Amino acid sequence: MASFLKEPSIIEQKAYRDTWGRGLDSYLGWFCDTAVLLHELIAESGSIYVHLDYNVGHYAKVILDEVFGSDNFRNEILWQRTTARKGINQLGRVHDVIYFYTKTNNATWHPPSVQQTEENARGHDFLTDPDGTINRLSDFTGAGTGPARIFNGVRMEPPPGRHWAYDQAGIDGLMAKGRIAFSQGGKPRLKTPLSELKGVALHDVWTDIPALSSAAEERVDFPTQKPEALLERIAEASTNADDLVLDCFVGSGTTAAVAEKLGRRWIACDLSRFAIHTTRKRLLGIQAVKPFTVQNLGKYERQAWQVAEFPTNGRDHL
Repeated sequence: MASFLKEPSIIEQKAYRDTWGRGLDSYLGWFCDTAVLLHELIAESGSIYVHLDYNVGHYAKVILDEVFGSDNFRNEILWQRTTARKGINQLGRVHDVIYFYTKTNNATWHPPSVQQTEENARGHDFLTDPDGTINRLSDFTGAGTGPARIFNGVRMEPPPGRHWAYDQAGIDGLMAKGRIAFSQGGKPRLKTPLSELKGVALHDVWTDIPALSSAAEERVDFPTQKPEALLERIAEASTNADDLVLDCFVGSGTTAAVAEKLGRRWIACDLSRFAIHTTRKRLLGIQAVKPFTVQNLGKYERQAWQVAEFPTNGRDHL
């Protein structure tokens, strides 16, 4: 089994000795303890989203099923982060996995959607105006019989067993606004700009949020930085304004920055001083950012090194 797992680097072994000290076993033990603690902290209406490397994600899901309950497992979200990675002796890995759990059945949930386009609004015809506005064309009738109506001075009967969806005043108003188009056979169709239509519901495969490019304005040159659009979608789906968002591995600060911009309260944690300083600088760059405190709640790195390097001597050698 070990041959399929990524061995932690020397830096990772030193920085995270307590989690990777005995390889996968110690990591999963630590992860289980962390999941139990987070389950206690999360509100009854709360959710958790877990993103891990493909080497350990499937192991972690078993633990999450045990801690949060398999009934509270909502989705395994596939985020297609790139389309340009080739594999030498395997298929190119172009997606990350995000596990989505709720604490209860009463979790906050706002189904995410994306604006309708010609690509995702299937089953419809489209008409593009001279100014470039794309319109969706839809049926202008409903079930049940009804009277004839006047369109552009022409009296038209509805199809057999159908009725026009608007009365004469409604039709006249739509004609004046240019909201009725006619097919080649003269059939009236309702014309609605895509920008005015309700969004298309998202599924669990996200292909519309690209990874950050080297020229992205939000880029802070942190190796594991995620795009703000990804965290915005998650935060808007599972939180309300003024809710509290926790990211205990904040990295580049994307979660905290997004929460701040969306009017959520937030707590951001990380063992890495570089991550904390990166997050602090990023937050200070947000216009009208609310006051926040940077706290060192313990000498974690110092204690970890002391125990690891001098296990039989309690004296402070560092």
